[in-house]
Amino acid sequence: MKKTLGYLMLAVLVACSDQITVRTDYDKSVKIAAFKTFAWLDKEGIEERNNPLYYNELNDRRIREATVAQLNARGYSLDPSAPQLKVHYHIVIEDKTQVRSDTYSPYWIKTERDVYTYREGTLIIDLMDAKNEMLLWRGWAISALSDTDQLSDELIRDAVTKIIEKLPPAEK
Repeated sequence: MKKTLGYLMLAVLVACSDQITVRTDYDKSVKIAAFKTFAWLDKEGIEERNNPLYYNELNDRRIREATVAQLNARGYSLDPSAPQLKVHYHIVIEDKTQVRSDTYSPYWIKTERDVYTYREGTLIIDLMDAKNEMLLWRGWAISALSDTDQLSDELIRDAVTKIIEKLPPAEK
């Protein structure tokens, strides 16, 4: 019974992959909102040598389309001929382990321990100064993935939306 309950908890964790945690970091000396135009970093900048399950044309198109739509909604314009910002992304998929210990005595003695493994996906979006390609702003979204999850349209759109929501709107 306890083992079944543990597996149920793991299933809930994986099913909650729509639970996306977003973090950002940026150069506090630079006013990101002052930038108005962007372009993508050259194709050579993408980590093609990494796992082809995630770095492929389908995911590249999904990430780019979602990012352009969200940046446009924030007031930034795609301008490959004269960008002020360069956009780049990274995909990181890692195997993670979670240990759950149950206590059943009034003396807090651990009597049972369950170990679960799962995959955690991270999508990182970088904004760099187009003049020198120095990183100015980074946003990343983290989510647990089920064994059957690939990077679906919906998951990518949700992650990109939540990341770009943290970016200040471009000044008018």
